[in-house]
Amino acid sequence: MNVGAFLALVAIGTGPAEATAPSSVVIATARGETAIPVAVEFGHPALAAPSLARVLPVTGLLEDSWAVVTFAGQPFRFLLGAPVMELNGRVQPLVGGAYVVRDTLFVPLQWLAEAVPRLFSEGYRYDPFSARFEEARVTRIVSSSPSGAFVPTGSGLKPATDRERENGFRVHHAVVLDPGHGGLDDGNPGLYLPGGVREKHVALAISKDIRAALERRGVEVIMTRTTDTLISIYERAPMCQADCDLFVSIHVNSMPRRSQRNIRGMMTFFIGDAVTEEATRVAQMENEALRYEADYVAAVVDDPLAFIMKDLQTNEHLRESAQLAELIQREGTRVHPGGDKGARQSRGFIVLRTATRPAVLVETGFATNQSDGQFLSARANQKRLGEAIADGILEYLRQYERRLLGDHR
Repeated sequence: MNVGAFLALVAIGTGPAEATAPSSVVIATARGETAIPVAVEFGHPALAAPSLARVLPVTGLLEDSWAVVTFAGQPFRFLLGAPVMELNGRVQPLVGGAYVVRDTLFVPLQWLAEAVPRLFSEGYRYDPFSARFEEARVTRIVSSSPSGAFVPTGSGLKPATDRERENGFRVHHAVVLDPGHGGLDDGNPGLYLPGGVREKHVALAISKDIRAALERRGVEVIMTRTTDTLISIYERAPMCQADCDLFVSIHVNSMPRRSQRNIRGMMTFFIGDAVTEEATRVAQMENEALRYEADYVAAVVDDPLAFIMKDLQTNEHLRESAQLAELIQREGTRVHPGGDKGARQSRGFIVLRTATRPAVLVETGFATNQSDGQFLSARANQKRLGEAIADGILEYLRQYERRLLGDHR
């Protein structure tokens, strides 16, 4: 549609704002609450797009006289300075439009308050009385739990099970555990693992121990695999969807050269920009699982978008993933003799790039180091490490729950 056709529709349905603009809008998500100032420089309430992008899945792009603002993958097109918006090829009138001031794009509050909740009705809503834009998961309709604590209900949160309440939780939690590799994909050959034992076997054993420890506390656990079978690297993280809190992938590390066999210890990766050479090497090693998925890759290789990471999703969960990685490292290295090699960032792990929830990949030690190999081979040590990783996950869930419920105790 050309500019003239847009401007011909400006008068349709537009009018003065219904009420005095609020001084700020509160954005409430599972990561916390943020107040964003409301601008009224052009006679209607508007919000700075960069401020929204820090707390919501929002991006903005300027194209000549247009602004394309994307929310959770859905583009909205604004003609700068005109009170109209185009959505899916249809023009919609607005009280006021998008504009640029001091190199900053501002979008109308009406877009966030009306258009977004209407399109994403199951995920977001706006309360005009409190000027509050909320994720459905954190909408706080308060009721009393059997334990006397106040918890939100009616907003997609499931009440805690009896076992979870016994362990101090107030809402139900679910975790997806991903034992790396499997089936034809052995993972790394396990230089210092016993004969016939490969990375895939150790990863599955530790994952089962993590599951047992979490389930004892009432946390629901979904395993991407429970037997020696091959699961597509693209299908693992998407198993963690709406009712899932986080995704944890378990692996065993290795070094390529004989001279590096003294390197040992545990490390945990999450998606981020601070990439090191070591992180890139490990990601390339784990991504070699693709060679066992020739049929699947051939089906998507013609669509380049299938390999482009959804930056909005990963940015949205980066802080949560970083905290999860730090807590897993803290607890795991209390029992791991190889030491703490840190929580690290990388954009290379395909299994993490497909995640829509906070996600980490744990390298439980080095199969190319004799001491680590012996530690990971012992069934008692696998159980100890699994329980320690579970402790890190549980602590993350406790902290996450306090943020979710607004409990700052």
